[in-house]
Amino acid sequence: MFYSYEQNSSYELTNNKTIKLDCSKNFDKKDIKFVAYSNNIKPEIKKIHEQLNVKKCVKMKSSLKFCVIAAGEYDGYVADPRAYEWDIAAGHAILKHAGGKVTDLNGNEIKYGKKDFRNPGLILKSKNIL
Repeated sequence: MFYSYEQNSSYELTNNKTIKLDCSKNFDKKDIKFVAYSNNIKPEIKKIHEQLNVKKCVKMKSSLKFCVIAAGEYDGYVADPRAYEWDIAAGHAILKHAGGKVTDLNGNEIKYGKKDFRNPGLILKSKNIL
């Protein structure tokens, strides 16, 4: 189980052990690892991966992606615009409170309370690649 309640306070509870999340651990600039929604990565997302020097990409579904980045297991994720605000809110808080960042594809902060509640494309980043 993952949870957070304020800045610098994101945790994973596993096997009755609480682990403080820090998305900067296990970082290697030569081996930047991202998660992806699909094995068929679209050209516009591949372009962002190239700009960020991503070397490895692993398929993963669900908002667990936010948590594995917050835990330092992966360095980022790029998503097409398809999720709603409620799909990302908890993961956004956990990643942000572990030192990471969630932006739109242009680097702008993600806003909540939009009229249709739909998110734009997203980039999740560990603090190592901010």
